[in-house]
Amino acid sequence: MWRLAAADVRALSSILKLSQTTMVSIDTPTPTRNTQVLWLRPNRALSLRALRWVAGLLATYVMLVALLSALAGNPFAPLFALFDAGIVLMAFLLVWRAGQRAERITLSEASLEVARFPPEGPAVQLQPYWVRVRLQPGPSHARLTLVSHGRATEIGAFLGEDERVALCNQLQAGLARLRQPAHITQPGYNP
Repeated sequence: MWRLAAADVRALSSILKLSQTTMVSIDTPTPTRNTQVLWLRPNRALSLRALRWVAGLLATYVMLVALLSALAGNPFAPLFALFDAGIVLMAFLLVWRAGQRAERITLSEASLEVARFPPEGPAVQLQPYWVRVRLQPGPSHARLTLVSHGRATEIGAFLGEDERVALCNQLQAGLARLRQPAHITQPGYNP
């Protein structure tokens, strides 16, 4: 039976290290700047370096099997292997590009803006005093929507359940902070 030494396991785990980027990054408001910016990004299972390693190992394995099949008498195996490896590499490329999307939610006293990257149209701007944050159950997963004046915008569709709930709580807290009268949010206020 084939076994890996401890050093091999450590080397392999460092190569295939998970991506260290967070799915929701928050730029919290300061007393001088009352704007909160939230960046939403999908979770990546692998870093770009690890993805290249996996794709290279897979392509090498496919070509070795094709070479052995060709030596055993199947002359079309290398051609099929090239075609197969090309399709798998294209799938990896498409998955990587899908992971580059992001959403920026900017919450200020003037507006709540949702911008998607790459752009899928103009940014959605909502009035923060009228917007409601809803976490609605769906057939496969809960949908996080911002609703204002009869218009609903889904956000964070690529996030996991826990991240959607945390984002919902963060947005509700930010909106509640904005809706408070100014004298209550000032330091030193004691009713």
